[in-house]
Amino acid sequence: MRRAFESFTFDRLLTTLLFLTMAIVCALTPMQTDSWWQLRAGRDMWESGRIMLSDVYSHTSYGTFWLNHEWLAEVVYYAAYRAGGLPGVTLLATALIVGGWTIVWQLTAGSVRGAWLWTLPAIVPACMWWEPRPHAFSLLFIPLSVWLVSRGRFAWLPPVFLLWANCHGGVLLGLVLVGAALGARVLAEPRSWTRAALTLAACVVAVTATPFGIAFWIEIPRSLARIRLYPLDEWKRPELLDVHMLPFWVIAVVFCAVTVLHRRRILERQPGEAPILATALILLPAAVAARRNVGPFLMLAIPALTLLRDHHATAVAHHATAVAGGHRALAPASPNRPLLNVALAATATAVVIATVAWAYHHEIPRLRWRPVPTPALAALHACEGNLYNRYDEGGELLWFAPSRRVFMDGRQDPFPPALVLEHIRVEVDGADYRPVFARHDIKCAYLPTISPTATALTASGWMTLYRDDRLVVLRAN
Repeated sequence: MRRAFESFTFDRLLTTLLFLTMAIVCALTPMQTDSWWQLRAGRDMWESGRIMLSDVYSHTSYGTFWLNHEWLAEVVYYAAYRAGGLPGVTLLATALIVGGWTIVWQLTAGSVRGAWLWTLPAIVPACMWWEPRPHAFSLLFIPLSVWLVSRGRFAWLPPVFLLWANCHGGVLLGLVLVGAALGARVLAEPRSWTRAALTLAACVVAVTATPFGIAFWIEIPRSLARIRLYPLDEWKRPELLDVHMLPFWVIAVVFCAVTVLHRRRILERQPGEAPILATALILLPAAVAARRNVGPFLMLAIPALTLLRDHHATAVAHHATAVAGGHRALAPASPNRPLLNVALAATATAVVIATVAWAYHHEIPRLRWRPVPTPALAALHACEGNLYNRYDEGGELLWFAPSRRVFMDGRQDPFPPALVLEHIRVEVDGADYRPVFARHDIKCAYLPTISPTATALTASGWMTLYRDDRLVVLRAN
């Protein structure tokens, strides 16, 4: 105990504070609209004991095929809900994401303070997609897969990909990354090519072990192609002038510059380092193309930067030693105050735990645990007929108003692109809503007050059953 106490250096204090920051940011991240329909699907599968593969939640696509490739994550999140309510759901996502960054920290090289200085600002752009949803599983499995390759533990990769394929469609990106990591490992260690090839083949087989079988390889690319037709925030390119994205652009530019500067040395990296550098390079174009890939890129770019920087620092140190005649002056040791370090770490931990507990107890608005007001639910139950709602609110309604079939929600896959694009024209461009309403026999509407459709319906005489500063429930006369 005494040794452990005395070994709590300032570097360990910095590490503790860094991960406490990640934990509190993640634990206080608001619920996203997709989280609600995923909980609903998890509950229905939990109660029925069957994987849901067709739509039963909407009146526009009822009975059509649903590519529910996240079914296992939905069940796991609902299990967390049964165990601990909404705090359990959020804390599960926190554990997955902080676990992923813990692996990232293990991949870094050089000084703790150097890695800390790169990681802390990276939290700003990375945390924008830390919501409780299946994407959190990919944020764990991406660095875990690279870590397994870099440590030569190939046998663990197929089980990881089996879980990953049933939790999140990001497994296809994972296959690309693992393929690049294994290829880089083979270049650095040619005798490992047989193991690498067999491992990659086993990962491909594991990805096929889903409810969709071989069709997984067809349906997931189709789903991604459909998603890119829609103006979803997470699939947009990161903007140069977005202040939240500034750390990403700085790290990306520095990473490119250091890679070019050390391009010859990169080919001479050790077998454990080459996979990290290769996967960071592969992820950079994906991050520039879509915001949702910024976080995964940063998780690999930071270790890559520390590896290259450590290589450069070692080379400089060797040169300085040679100049000094083989004798290197020792840098003065930084003062170690374990008592102060432990006290600060304990205080920070207590503050984080108390803050999160208080926020959960009071269900602060930031968490968005009650996005549908109780009077609005009563108005919905009093409003008969087919419902119209926006894409953004559909997931919330599936959880809070389970008896109502929605017009649309965030699942995307069950809905034909023509319907989604027409809905976007109505809600974003202010196109005429009447053809849509007539085709689907809409008699009730649940909309935000800023919706142009809500304004048009009110002007045309629809009865207001509920209205506040954010939402309105309307019924046809």
